Amino acid sequence: MEFRRHHAETVFFLSVILLVTVIAYGPLVGGVWEAGSRTTQALNAFVLLGVAFWDAFRSAARAHSFKPVINTHGLLLFGLSCLALAAASFTLVWPLAVLGLCLNVGALLSFCFGRKGTIAFYPALAGFGAMVALLILVPQFDEWLRLLAGRVSAGILPNLGIRADMVVEADPFQVILVAEKGAGFFNVATECNGFGILLSSVILALVIALRRRASWVGVILKVGMAAAIGLAFNVIRIVAITTATLRTEFGYGLIHEGLGTMIYLLALATVYAVSLIDTPSSSRCGRVAPCTDPGA
Repeated sequence: MEFRRHHAETVFFLSVILLVTVIAYGPLVGGVWEAGSRTTQALNAFVLLGVAFWDAFRSAARAHSFKPVINTHGLLLFGLSCLALAAASFTLVWPLAVLGLCLNVGALLSFCFGRKGTIAFYPALAGFGAMVALLILVPQFDEWLRLLAGRVSAGILPNLGIRADMVVEADPFQVILVAEKGAGFFNVATECNGFGILLSSVILALVIALRRRASWVGVILKVGMAAAIGLAFNVIRIVAITTATLRTEFGYGLIHEGLGTMIYLLALATVYAVSLIDTPSSSRCGRVAPCTDPGA
């Protein structure tokens, strides 16, 4: 009877924390979903995170049984999340709110799987934090990204036998590639700024690097390379679509969606391959035991 009463109290406490999480961070999560749903490729990042969380859950459940218990580690994370949320409310610094949400979710996971079981979720939580940061930050650089993609694409196309010029209009802001002296006009719209590929590439590289216990230097290098790969493949996508439209008889819709999707998947495959390159392990992977399972 005493065990059941203690278990019921634990479940009640966890339910209260979950309710607080939903109420406190509901607007933030809703805003992230709204921002992500505007771009199809941003939705792909949600899929990548879903796979990362599912893989983490499998690792944690395999090594640590699901047993709701209130522990000091979870209470510490929950307390830090409350401080981060309070600081974000007073200072209006949104990264603190994102940090608070990740800490809050970490606290719930710690209560369910214990401190060691929560380790398996760290890469996915870091990926979620990176996604939110990019969703909020990158659109502010939309014009710069579109100019970069248009300028580089216009410089590459002549090497493929296609004369192209870039035209920029101020109101509304537009970046247009004029190919073959007006034979083709291609608008480098917001959807073409590379944000989707950039977002998915960075999240994929970050999750893999942290899961493989790379050093901080290794994580930074791989994320940086992933960002460069994402931007480079976005230019490749624009150049390939422009070339295929002018040099083939296929419909533009088929070229834009079909060829664009293929290049997007090729970009992720490249990032995945680069992320698997071994880097010096972090201090957590010492001589005591090999780091084979993040849930260990």
